[in-house]
Amino acid sequence: MTHLHGDLMAERYKQEWVRGKKYPLISFSSGVQRELIPARNAQRESVVHIFGRMQLPLRATCDEAYGRATQITQKHSDYRVLRLTKDIFTVANARARRRYGLQYDDAVGELVSVQLGWNADEMMELLPGEIRAALPPLYANEEQGMKAVAPVKLFTPDANYTWYLTEFDGDDLAFGLVSGDFLELGYFSIGEIEGVRGSLGLPVERDLYYQPKPLAELKALHEQGRSG
Repeated sequence: MTHLHGDLMAERYKQEWVRGKKYPLISFSSGVQRELIPARNAQRESVVHIFGRMQLPLRATCDEAYGRATQITQKHSDYRVLRLTKDIFTVANARARRRYGLQYDDAVGELVSVQLGWNADEMMELLPGEIRAALPPLYANEEQGMKAVAPVKLFTPDANYTWYLTEFDGDDLAFGLVSGDFLELGYFSIGEIEGVRGSLGLPVERDLYYQPKPLAELKALHEQGRSG
């Protein structure tokens, strides 16, 4: 297990609220890293964030974890789950065309492997663990208003839409500045964004070279581009 250090994240994403904090990450042999979400329920069960609302127990048998995954897919029609062997099953996000193979070791009752499966048309991870940790919770920036810094930018490579996130509920709902048909602040679903495709059928991407900026500066840049 490793930890994201809040001081480094505060500098990287211009988010002072994470300074001094630490965020646990599990690094699997496949190279995949996932957040370990501390226990919040009466059973003190820690869960691993796989994607979106797909959060599964760290310590469980394969049957127990598969049952939990199946319950989640029943609530969210874009999710799929498929049992492969006694100790391995896959979970998938149909919108993003992305799937993960999960292996549980029943002898120790723990998740031991997360393998990312790639197809040619699969999209990149929009909110990996580090960025999720850097995003403030919903309503945290109300007092800052347009001075709030957006640590992440999402965009359509073949359409004129951009999303700058400043807040995230840790599940699916985000808040920020949206530049599309209109330029406005608002709430939007990450799951819905994952299903967006432009004129060439390309999925939404995260701008890897974006430097975090305040909403006011971003709004001014887009207004200038529209007026020009």
